[in-house]
Amino acid sequence: MSTGIEENGKGDQQKRPCIVEIIGPAGAGKTTLCNKLSRYGEQIHLSKFPDVRKISAAPFFIWNGFQILPAILNLSQPNSRKLTRREFAWLSILKGWPVVLERQLKNNQLIILDQGPVYLLTEINEFGPAYLREQKAKKFWQGLYSRWAGILDVIVWLDAEDAYLINRIRGRGKEHIVKNESNETILEFLTCYRHAYERTVSCLMANHPGLKVLRFDTTRQSPKVIINQLLAEFDLKASLPENRK
Repeated sequence: MSTGIEENGKGDQQKRPCIVEIIGPAGAGKTTLCNKLSRYGEQIHLSKFPDVRKISAAPFFIWNGFQILPAILNLSQPNSRKLTRREFAWLSILKGWPVVLERQLKNNQLIILDQGPVYLLTEINEFGPAYLREQKAKKFWQGLYSRWAGILDVIVWLDAEDAYLINRIRGRGKEHIVKNESNETILEFLTCYRHAYERTVSCLMANHPGLKVLRFDTTRQSPKVIINQLLAEFDLKASLPENRK
């Protein structure tokens, strides 16, 4: 597994402020890396998408839900399964979250996303209702890819050897859909997600020649090593504030 930076075209050398999403298969260390990065004071802000369970987020979901509903009704088919509530919420997030992030970006040097647009686009496109993968939906997806390609600056892609990922999935406390499945099933799951992420990232890069992808192998590289490389990439100080050591 290679480690390095991919750029589509010449790209641009954006430093800060910028928006970064951390992606990767289950067990690759995304949450661990996000939590460690969030300790670097005000220069790094860890952001998550709006929570549909919070009353304070109700206006966001009502407004963006109404905005996305006509397109969904136009694409839906009688014989296809309907969107789940969670999938509809995700589409509402993909529609309205860019405005929220642009507002946050004015006050932060670096915004780190755990389960950001790449994750949501992949989940809905690959595993949502079948009608969302038909030719008629191409324009709908193109609009989302184009919008997010203009917002997202860097993708940090974590991965690891299969045996390591299997052990991480089985060994961690929280539940996972394949935690108690056979090794073969887990490997199929990991392969499926890797291919799905490849497709999503390719679509985003097609819309943003400067989108940068940084890949790290967490089997061989510790969180500290990865963080130091990221801090250097974003021209940030490589030490914690005194009160956060």
